Amino acid sequence: MKRLFRFLFRSLFILCVVLGVAVFLDFDISGLHFDNFSPKELTEAENTEDVKEWYYQQVGNVVVGEPEKVTSISYDRYAYQQLNDETRQVYDQVLDTILGHKEKVVLLTKDADVLDTAFNCVKADYGGLFWVNGYVYNTYTQGDAIISLEFVPSYTMTKEQRDDIQQRIDDTVEQWMVGISFTDSDYDKVKYVFETLINNVEYDTNSEDNQNIVSVFLNQRTVCQGYSDAAWYMLEELGVPCTVITGNAHGEPHAWNLVKMDGNYYYMDVTWGNSRYLSTDSMEEKHVNYAYMSMTTDELLATHELDTDFIVPNCFASEDNYFVKESRYFDSWDVGGIGYTLGDSWDLLEDEISLKFSDTALMNQTVQYFITDMHLTDFCWEIRNVSYITDDNVNVLTFQWKH
Repeated sequence: MKRLFRFLFRSLFILCVVLGVAVFLDFDISGLHFDNFSPKELTEAENTEDVKEWYYQQVGNVVVGEPEKVTSISYDRYAYQQLNDETRQVYDQVLDTILGHKEKVVLLTKDADVLDTAFNCVKADYGGLFWVNGYVYNTYTQGDAIISLEFVPSYTMTKEQRDDIQQRIDDTVEQWMVGISFTDSDYDKVKYVFETLINNVEYDTNSEDNQNIVSVFLNQRTVCQGYSDAAWYMLEELGVPCTVITGNAHGEPHAWNLVKMDGNYYYMDVTWGNSRYLSTDSMEEKHVNYAYMSMTTDELLATHELDTDFIVPNCFASEDNYFVKESRYFDSWDVGGIGYTLGDSWDLLEDEISLKFSDTALMNQTVQYFITDMHLTDFCWEIRNVSYITDDNVNVLTFQWKH
């Protein structure tokens, strides 16, 4: 009898609280059916704000639907790992909705800023989402209080169109990947992708679909966003961790990549690796600028500004830097080392070779000795002429051979 009395008393108390809050908030609850009504959280409420929050949640579940958690598939993604629990849950919902080409989803947050961060991090961790271009969100309110938030992706095509384009993209990627294997080293994979994108794709601000990988793999013309998304896509296929990073360069919005090679992080900018991007001469012969393949944070920040929704690592490793790996980095004056490196390239009939120096003075000294004073002929037999390019931002000197 006592248990029955306590049950009836508690039920009456809860009913009074619900009705009282409804009157206080001027909300009409007639016609609403709380099928999954659970008073546990209400009985544990410590103050009026807790009661209001509980009530808003119940009403939101009835009016819009109850938000559901999604099993995560992104525990190994860099941006995802930097988020708090609430944002991770929303990230999982956003990704699940986009991958499933679903119309909308009720979110596990009522904070639009959390949604914005989650969406941007999804785009950073998944560069292949070419069928979505932004989103809108629906806010459900009662007075000044938000009772529910809904994510609605902005799709640029139907699911059928997406599947067709996906197949065409994968056909191109398969052709481009014939020269590299999943079992190759991280360095070889990154170098291959860097070179392949630059050699096969032109930088073109007027290109169609240039904010996603369609412009790269189907049109072979893109801008920085397309380059960085495509780098992510190819490295994903090769098992190399990669993230799309956003920020500014030359005073304009820009995108590049964070890559992980042999346990260390490096920055890679395919756009800047295309020599025509930085050149004012559109007729200049394109070459690969390896200075932007595996940069440290200090090297990156000399020309780029970071603007991300997540913390990025301090990149300081040099083991997989192109010039270090290829023995083309010089931090002191070494006539023999520089000369024989140039001579080997000439003898192998390479089209060009790039050297990196620790400072601008050393690079200029190399130009003076080998070009101006013509000591290049001491190491490159029968050479008649040569052209060279200097990149003062990163102290890189490129020799272009005329065989």
